[in-house]
Amino acid sequence: MKNKPVIPSKEGSKKRGNNFFISSILFFVPCFLSFVSCSDPYFKNDYEDNSPTSGKLKVYYDEGLQLHIENQAYTFQAHYPNASIELVPSNDNNAVQALYNDSCKMIIISRQLTDKEKKAFTSKAMTPQFSAVAKSGIAFITNKNTPIDVLNYNQIVELLTKPFVCKDSLSNDTKLTLLFDKANSSVMQYLLDSVLSGNKISGNCSISNSSIESINYVANHKNTIAIIDFAWLSDVDDSIYKSNKSKVKLIAVSQKGKTNEFEYPSQNSFKLKTYPFTRTVYIYKRGGDFSLGKGFETFIAGPNGQISFLKQGLLPTKQQERSIQVNMNP
Repeated sequence: MKNKPVIPSKEGSKKRGNNFFISSILFFVPCFLSFVSCSDPYFKNDYEDNSPTSGKLKVYYDEGLQLHIENQAYTFQAHYPNASIELVPSNDNNAVQALYNDSCKMIIISRQLTDKEKKAFTSKAMTPQFSAVAKSGIAFITNKNTPIDVLNYNQIVELLTKPFVCKDSLSNDTKLTLLFDKANSSVMQYLLDSVLSGNKISGNCSISNSSIESINYVANHKNTIAIIDFAWLSDVDDSIYKSNKSKVKLIAVSQKGKTNEFEYPSQNSFKLKTYPFTRTVYIYKRGGDFSLGKGFETFIAGPNGQISFLKQGLLPTKQQERSIQVNMNP
Protein backbone atom coordinates (compact mmCIF):
# COMPACT_ATOMS: atom_id res chain seq x y z
CA MET A 1 0.00 0.00 0.00
CA LYS A 2 1.37 3.37 -0.97
CA ASN A 3 1.82 5.95 1.73
CA LYS A 4 -0.49 8.87 1.31
CA PRO A 5 1.19 12.26 1.00
CA VAL A 6 1.00 14.36 4.15
CA ILE A 7 -0.82 17.59 3.43
CA PRO A 8 0.25 20.35 5.80
CA SER A 9 -2.51 21.99 7.73
CA LYS A 10 -3.18 25.69 7.42
CA GLU A 11 -2.31 26.15 11.07
CA GLY A 12 1.08 24.45 10.65
CA SER A 13 1.90 26.52 7.58
CA LYS A 14 1.05 29.69 9.41
CA LYS A 15 3.26 28.72 12.37
CA ARG A 16 6.23 27.94 10.14
CA GLY A 17 5.73 31.21 8.30
CA ASN A 18 5.80 33.15 11.55
CA ASN A 19 8.93 31.33 12.66
CA PHE A 20 10.67 32.18 9.40
CA PHE A 21 9.68 35.84 9.75
CA ILE A 22 10.95 36.05 13.32
CA SER A 23 14.20 34.31 12.37
CA SER A 24 14.72 36.78 9.55
CA ILE A 25 14.21 39.71 11.91
CA LEU A 26 16.62 38.26 14.45
CA PHE A 27 19.24 37.82 11.72
CA PHE A 28 18.94 41.16 9.95
CA VAL A 29 18.57 43.51 12.96
CA PRO A 30 22.01 42.70 14.43
CA CYS A 31 23.55 43.00 10.97
CA PHE A 32 21.94 46.39 10.49
CA LEU A 33 23.07 47.65 13.90
CA SER A 34 26.56 46.36 13.22
CA PHE A 35 26.64 48.22 9.92
CA VAL A 36 25.45 51.45 11.50
CA SER A 37 27.95 51.13 14.33
CA CYS A 38 30.87 50.45 12.00
CA SER A 39 29.93 53.12 9.49
CA ASP A 40 29.16 55.86 12.05
CA PRO A 41 32.70 57.33 12.19
CA TYR A 42 32.63 57.86 8.44
CA PHE A 43 29.62 60.14 8.75
CA LYS A 44 30.54 62.08 11.89
CA ASN A 45 33.42 64.52 12.49
CA ASP A 46 33.58 65.48 16.16
CA TYR A 47 35.72 68.51 15.28
CA GLU A 48 32.85 69.88 13.18
CA ASP A 49 29.73 68.19 14.58
CA ASN A 50 29.93 69.21 18.22
CA SER A 51 28.09 71.16 20.89
CA PRO A 52 29.19 73.64 23.57
CA THR A 53 29.86 70.74 25.96
CA SER A 54 30.77 67.79 23.72
CA GLY A 55 32.92 66.84 20.75
CA LYS A 56 36.53 67.70 19.92
CA LEU A 57 38.32 71.04 19.70
CA LYS A 58 41.89 71.81 18.62
CA VAL A 59 43.38 74.92 20.24
CA TYR A 60 46.68 76.58 19.29
CA TYR A 61 48.00 78.75 22.12
CA ASP A 62 50.96 80.91 23.12
CA GLU A 63 53.27 78.44 24.86
CA GLY A 64 54.19 81.06 27.45
CA LEU A 65 50.69 80.48 28.86
CA GLN A 66 51.07 76.70 29.00
CA LEU A 67 50.46 76.18 32.72
CA HIS A 68 47.28 78.25 32.64
CA ILE A 69 45.79 76.91 29.40
CA GLU A 70 46.42 73.31 30.42
CA ASN A 71 44.65 73.96 33.70
CA GLN A 72 41.68 75.59 31.95
CA ALA A 73 41.33 72.64 29.56
CA TYR A 74 41.66 70.08 32.37
CA THR A 75 39.00 71.80 34.47
CA PHE A 76 36.62 72.18 31.52
CA GLN A 77 36.91 68.51 30.60
CA ALA A 78 36.36 67.53 34.24
CA HIS A 79 33.06 69.44 34.11
CA TYR A 80 32.13 68.08 30.68
CA PRO A 81 33.49 64.52 30.15
CA ASN A 82 32.14 64.35 26.59
CA ALA A 83 34.40 67.23 25.52
CA SER A 84 37.97 66.67 24.31
CA ILE A 85 40.34 69.66 24.07
CA GLU A 86 43.49 69.10 21.99
CA LEU A 87 46.13 71.69 22.91
CA VAL A 88 48.92 72.70 20.52
CA PRO A 89 51.67 74.95 21.99
CA SER A 90 52.85 77.54 19.49
CA ASN A 91 53.78 81.18 19.11
CA ASP A 92 51.34 83.97 18.29
CA ASN A 93 52.16 84.17 14.58
CA ASN A 94 51.86 80.44 13.94
CA ALA A 95 48.65 80.30 15.94
CA VAL A 96 47.07 83.04 13.81
CA GLN A 97 48.18 81.23 10.66
CA ALA A 98 46.60 77.99 11.93
CA LEU A 99 43.30 79.79 12.52
CA TYR A 100 43.48 81.38 9.07
CA ASN A 101 44.16 78.01 7.39
CA ASP A 102 41.35 76.37 9.37
CA SER A 103 43.83 74.04 11.08
CA CYS A 104 42.00 74.85 14.30
CA LYS A 105 38.86 76.63 15.46
CA MET A 106 40.37 78.53 18.38
CA ILE A 107 43.61 80.22 19.37
CA ILE A 108 44.71 81.83 22.65
CA ILE A 109 47.39 84.48 22.14
CA SER A 110 48.91 87.46 23.93
CA ARG A 111 48.05 90.15 21.43
CA GLN A 112 45.31 91.30 19.06
CA LEU A 113 45.37 90.63 15.34
CA THR A 114 47.39 93.10 13.30
CA ASP A 115 45.74 95.16 10.55
CA LYS A 116 47.45 92.95 7.97
CA GLU A 117 46.06 89.81 9.57
CA LYS A 118 42.57 91.32 9.80
CA LYS A 119 42.66 92.11 6.08
CA ALA A 120 43.73 88.56 5.31
CA PHE A 121 40.77 87.15 7.22
CA THR A 122 38.43 89.67 5.59
CA SER A 123 39.63 88.52 2.14
CA LYS A 124 38.24 85.08 3.03
CA ALA A 125 34.99 86.63 4.29
CA MET A 126 35.91 85.79 7.88
CA THR A 127 35.90 87.93 11.01
CA PRO A 128 37.10 85.84 13.96
CA GLN A 129 35.28 86.63 17.20
CA PHE A 130 37.52 87.48 20.14
CA SER A 131 37.40 88.18 23.85
CA ALA A 132 39.98 89.33 26.42
CA VAL A 133 40.27 86.87 29.30
CA ALA A 134 43.37 87.72 31.37
CA LYS A 135 46.45 89.89 31.75
CA SER A 136 50.02 88.66 32.05
CA GLY A 137 53.35 90.32 31.37
CA ILE A 138 56.91 89.82 30.23
CA ALA A 139 59.19 89.01 33.16
CA PHE A 140 62.92 89.65 33.50
CA ILE A 141 64.49 87.03 35.77
CA THR A 142 68.03 86.37 36.95
CA ASN A 143 70.07 84.36 39.41
CA LYS A 144 69.71 85.27 43.10
CA ASN A 145 73.44 86.11 43.17
CA THR A 146 73.32 88.58 40.27
CA PRO A 147 74.01 91.98 41.89
CA ILE A 148 71.18 93.69 39.99
CA ASP A 149 67.64 94.12 41.37
CA VAL A 150 66.17 96.87 39.20
CA LEU A 151 66.44 98.12 35.60
CA ASN A 152 64.88 101.21 34.08
CA TYR A 153 63.24 101.18 30.66
CA ASN A 154 66.21 102.74 28.86
CA GLN A 155 68.59 100.21 30.38
CA ILE A 156 66.43 97.40 29.03
CA VAL A 157 66.60 98.92 25.55
CA GLU A 158 70.40 99.16 25.85
CA LEU A 159 70.55 95.58 27.11
CA LEU A 160 68.67 94.46 24.00
CA THR A 161 70.72 96.44 21.48
CA LYS A 162 74.34 96.50 22.62
CA PRO A 163 76.81 94.99 25.08
CA PHE A 164 75.65 96.19 28.44
CA VAL A 165 77.55 96.99 31.63
CA CYS A 166 75.56 97.99 34.70
CA LYS A 167 76.58 99.37 38.08
CA ASP A 168 75.58 97.23 41.02
CA SER A 169 74.64 98.54 44.46
CA LEU A 170 78.34 98.95 45.32
CA SER A 171 79.04 100.83 42.05
CA ASN A 172 80.93 97.88 40.61
CA ASP A 173 80.65 97.22 36.88
CA THR A 174 78.58 94.15 36.05
CA LYS A 175 78.38 92.85 32.49
CA LEU A 176 74.97 91.36 31.83
CA THR A 177 73.97 89.00 29.04
CA LEU A 178 70.45 88.37 27.82
CA LEU A 179 68.64 85.09 27.15
CA PHE A 180 65.40 84.86 25.15
CA ASP A 181 62.99 82.05 25.93
CA LYS A 182 62.75 80.68 22.37
CA ALA A 183 63.30 81.72 18.77
CA ASN A 184 60.32 83.61 17.34
CA SER A 185 58.43 83.36 20.62
CA SER A 186 55.67 85.85 21.36
CA VAL A 187 57.92 87.37 24.05
CA MET A 188 60.75 87.92 21.57
CA GLN A 189 58.37 89.26 18.92
CA TYR A 190 56.80 91.70 21.38
CA LEU A 191 60.16 93.17 22.34
CA LEU A 192 61.26 93.47 18.71
CA ASP A 193 58.01 95.11 17.60
CA SER A 194 56.90 97.17 20.61
CA VAL A 195 60.20 98.04 22.32
CA LEU A 196 62.83 98.03 19.57
CA SER A 197 60.43 98.99 16.75
CA GLY A 198 61.98 96.40 14.46
CA ASN A 199 65.65 97.17 15.22
CA LYS A 200 68.03 94.23 15.45
CA ILE A 201 68.94 92.71 18.78
CA SER A 202 72.51 92.73 20.04
CA GLY A 203 74.97 89.87 19.71
CA ASN A 204 74.96 90.10 23.48
CA CYS A 205 71.66 88.22 23.34
CA SER A 206 71.25 84.47 22.99
CA ILE A 207 68.23 82.25 22.48
CA SER A 208 67.18 79.22 24.50
CA ASN A 209 65.09 76.25 23.39
CA SER A 210 62.26 76.82 25.85
CA SER A 211 61.15 78.90 28.82
CA ILE A 212 61.91 76.03 31.20
CA GLU A 213 65.45 75.80 29.83
CA SER A 214 65.85 79.57 30.34
CA ILE A 215 64.68 79.34 33.94
CA ASN A 216 67.03 76.44 34.62
CA TYR A 217 69.96 78.30 33.06
CA VAL A 218 69.66 81.45 35.19
CA ALA A 219 69.04 79.28 38.24
CA ASN A 220 72.61 78.01 37.79
CA HIS A 221 74.39 81.00 36.21
CA LYS A 222 74.58 84.55 37.50
CA ASN A 223 74.82 87.79 35.46
CA THR A 224 72.39 86.49 32.82
CA ILE A 225 68.88 87.86 32.49
CA ALA A 226 66.25 85.58 30.95
CA ILE A 227 63.10 87.01 29.41
CA ILE A 228 60.00 84.84 29.76
CA ASP A 229 56.26 85.16 30.15
CA PHE A 230 55.43 85.89 33.79
CA ALA A 231 52.78 83.13 33.57
CA TRP A 232 55.54 80.52 34.05
CA LEU A 233 56.27 81.79 37.57
CA SER A 234 52.97 83.40 38.57
CA ASP A 235 51.58 80.38 40.41
CA VAL A 236 53.27 80.13 43.82
CA ASP A 237 51.75 76.67 44.31
CA ASP A 238 53.22 75.25 41.11
CA SER A 239 56.26 72.95 41.20
CA ILE A 240 58.24 75.17 38.78
CA TYR A 241 57.94 78.15 41.10
CA LYS A 242 58.67 76.13 44.23
CA SER A 243 61.78 74.51 42.80
CA ASN A 244 63.26 77.86 41.68
CA LYS A 245 62.17 80.43 44.26
CA SER A 246 65.45 80.10 46.18
CA LYS A 247 67.57 80.33 43.02
CA VAL A 248 65.84 82.87 40.77
CA LYS A 249 64.56 86.39 41.34
CA LEU A 250 62.42 88.81 39.39
CA ILE A 251 63.89 92.15 38.33
CA ALA A 252 61.77 95.24 38.94
CA VAL A 253 61.54 97.59 35.93
CA SER A 254 60.38 101.16 35.37
CA GLN A 255 58.00 102.66 32.88
CA LYS A 256 59.33 104.57 29.90
CA GLY A 257 60.49 108.03 30.98
CA LYS A 258 60.66 107.12 34.67
CA THR A 259 63.89 106.16 36.39
CA ASN A 260 62.97 105.99 40.07
CA GLU A 261 59.71 104.04 40.14
CA PHE A 262 60.13 100.29 39.70
CA GLU A 263 57.50 97.57 39.50
CA TYR A 264 57.45 93.79 39.52
CA PRO A 265 54.99 91.89 37.31
CA SER A 266 51.97 91.10 39.49
CA GLN A 267 48.19 91.15 39.49
CA ASN A 268 48.32 94.52 41.22
CA SER A 269 50.72 96.18 38.75
CA PHE A 270 48.75 94.74 35.82
CA LYS A 271 45.52 96.16 37.19
CA LEU A 272 47.00 99.59 37.96
CA LYS A 273 48.77 99.60 34.57
CA THR A 274 52.08 100.44 36.24
CA TYR A 275 54.04 97.52 34.81
CA PRO A 276 55.39 98.57 31.39
CA PHE A 277 55.40 95.12 29.79
CA THR A 278 51.83 94.05 30.55
CA ARG A 279 50.05 92.00 27.87
CA THR A 280 46.42 90.98 27.45
CA VAL A 281 45.47 87.38 26.72
CA TYR A 282 42.90 87.02 23.93
CA ILE A 283 40.78 84.15 22.66
CA TYR A 284 40.03 84.18 18.93
CA LYS A 285 37.64 81.64 17.46
CA ARG A 286 35.84 80.79 14.27
CA GLY A 287 32.61 78.83 14.11
CA GLY A 288 29.06 79.18 15.35
CA ASP A 289 27.70 79.95 18.79
CA PHE A 290 26.50 76.38 19.28
CA SER A 291 29.96 74.84 19.12
CA LEU A 292 32.55 73.44 21.49
CA GLY A 293 34.74 76.47 20.76
CA LYS A 294 32.02 78.77 22.07
CA GLY A 295 31.52 76.55 25.11
CA PHE A 296 35.23 76.56 25.99
CA GLU A 297 35.50 80.32 25.44
CA THR A 298 32.45 80.94 27.64
CA PHE A 299 33.94 78.74 30.36
CA ILE A 300 37.30 80.57 30.38
CA ALA A 301 35.60 83.98 30.36
CA GLY A 302 33.10 82.85 33.01
CA PRO A 303 33.42 82.54 36.80
CA ASN A 304 35.26 79.19 36.86
CA GLY A 305 37.87 80.18 34.26
CA GLN A 306 38.41 83.63 35.73
CA ILE A 307 38.90 82.25 39.24
CA SER A 308 41.48 79.82 37.84
CA PHE A 309 43.50 82.70 36.39
CA LEU A 310 43.23 84.54 39.69
CA LYS A 311 44.41 81.57 41.76
CA GLN A 312 47.34 80.98 39.40
CA GLY A 313 48.60 84.54 39.70
CA LEU A 314 47.36 86.24 36.53
CA LEU A 315 44.83 89.07 36.46
CA PRO A 316 41.42 87.96 35.15
CA THR A 317 39.68 90.54 32.99
CA LYS A 318 36.38 89.95 34.79
CA GLN A 319 36.32 89.84 38.55
CA GLN A 320 33.28 88.81 40.51
CA GLU A 321 31.65 91.56 42.52
CA ARG A 322 31.45 90.98 46.24
CA SER A 323 28.54 92.37 48.20
CA ILE A 324 29.40 93.08 51.83
CA GLN A 325 26.69 93.94 54.31
CA VAL A 326 27.64 95.55 57.57
CA ASN A 327 25.22 95.28 60.49
CA MET A 328 25.50 98.51 62.43
CA ASN A 329 22.88 97.52 64.98
CA PRO A 330 24.20 97.01 68.51
